[in-house]
Amino acid sequence: MEYMNLKDCAKYSKLRTSNITEATYISTENMVPNKGGITTISSVPECKSIAKYEPGDILLSNIRPYFCKIWYATREGGCSNDVLVIKANKNIDSKFLYYVLSDKNFFNYDTVTSKGTKMPRGNKNAIMKYLVPKVSLSIQQKVASILSTYDSLIENNTKRICMLEQMAEKLYKEWFVRFRFPGYEKTEIVNGIPKGWIVEKVDNVCDTIGGGTPSTTNPDYWGGDIKWVTPSDITSKTSLPLLNIEGRITEEGLKKSSAKLLPPYTILMTSRASIGFFGISSERVCTNQGFISIIPNEENMRMYLLYSLKLRKDEIISNANGATFLEISKGRFRKMKVLVPAHKILDEFEEKARLFFDEILKLELHNQNLTRQRDLLLLRLMSGKLEVKDK
Repeated sequence: MEYMNLKDCAKYSKLRTSNITEATYISTENMVPNKGGITTISSVPECKSIAKYEPGDILLSNIRPYFCKIWYATREGGCSNDVLVIKANKNIDSKFLYYVLSDKNFFNYDTVTSKGTKMPRGNKNAIMKYLVPKVSLSIQQKVASILSTYDSLIENNTKRICMLEQMAEKLYKEWFVRFRFPGYEKTEIVNGIPKGWIVEKVDNVCDTIGGGTPSTTNPDYWGGDIKWVTPSDITSKTSLPLLNIEGRITEEGLKKSSAKLLPPYTILMTSRASIGFFGISSERVCTNQGFISIIPNEENMRMYLLYSLKLRKDEIISNANGATFLEISKGRFRKMKVLVPAHKILDEFEEKARLFFDEILKLELHNQNLTRQRDLLLLRLMSGKLEVKDK
């Protein structure tokens, strides 16, 4: 197979835009690791103009390239200076080029040629020297079409996941904010809450556990069976299940850290810097110090507490303090109040919300398998081990 340099088929866009909106702004913060695309950002910078991207452009995070953040633009917008906008020439299919740059070999190359140690940045000149397969336009389009099939399935599953998340939140609001739970018509309201419901401190309804830090960098303690969760594993996700956790620690490594082993379905909440992001794992996990982990006293409170706290993010942040970065302590979190519904209502909500969660988990697992198949196929296509013919 023949190759050409990236600079022979693409260039960095120099376009600028003054149209800066939350819906179209892209930074490294709302680019999802491991080629996960993008999420919506919560705020935009105050400036007159930023780099512009257009449909068909390839956006590449230029900070810590090992996070593999890349997105194929489907709309017009603007991005931060830490995001490279690559525009394909007319002699190459832009979607094919996107897949070339999505290959693991590219991110390995980008990482090796990057500059800096603490916060490595991609070398723009070196990136333009990356080798791109030199094949006919028709083959480029066929390769892009094959791989796009996988991405379309992943995208459809992701949309279904978002819809299920919204349905679960809507059910929570209907039952516990509007008080239209099963049997509400016959339930008396006393002091603003249904009779038989009580208000408790968080500390009285669950255990709250902090994270820890490994006391050693010994490589023998890593690569085990236990998920090691960091805040970026949650802040970059759009759904609650934690499947694609790359950090894994061994039983021995866990013993050498101050972290605690948490049982399946523990609620994980980020507690410093980016506060109030939530995740939940169907497997046992442990976390670093950026978390407060929540284990309800009763199993029928898991889904209820998860959605109750998830929708109180602003209140949780308001209880944080700190000079270098905001952090909510376990002590302050434990003093927060939570409404505890009647046991029967909790049972019913746990059952219904768990159906949503289990369906989300199935879709996430399907996406995981699709991603694995797509990346394996991509590797074989880019290496020439799998040939695509013109006719």
